[in-house]
Amino acid sequence: MRADDQVHGLTATAFTSVSMNPPLVLVCIQNDSRSEALLRKGRCFAVNFLSEDQAELSERFAGRIPAADRFAGLAYRAAVTGAPILEDALAYLDCTVAGAYWGGDHTIYLGLVEDAGVLREGSPLLYFQGAYRRLALNGGGAL
Repeated sequence: MRADDQVHGLTATAFTSVSMNPPLVLVCIQNDSRSEALLRKGRCFAVNFLSEDQAELSERFAGRIPAADRFAGLAYRAAVTGAPILEDALAYLDCTVAGAYWGGDHTIYLGLVEDAGVLREGSPLLYFQGAYRRLALNGGGAL
């Protein structure tokens, strides 16, 4: 996300698609986090889809290192909205905030997709039941 000249990144607690027409997604951000305050101020965010070999990057943005260091050494560019797009991500969605809703200890942000792209081929990083998983499509699409 971007607020003024400040970029910030996080590993989202929850993300899902909402609508195809118009293209809408949602993310859930903890209310007392620095990220939520910056998103409220900046009114834009990008969703960067990571590959299965980027678990370390997911951990970096999950808050285990200071926010100021999360983009250190990473190649990224500004999206249409100004939000950061990681150049080594699989794909991205660039969104403006279309709404914000109370969700207990989180705020549910509805994002209108302004731009999207596939940057490279690969298998997505998945996190399920407390661990990173590989997608195993063995007939039923099970993890």
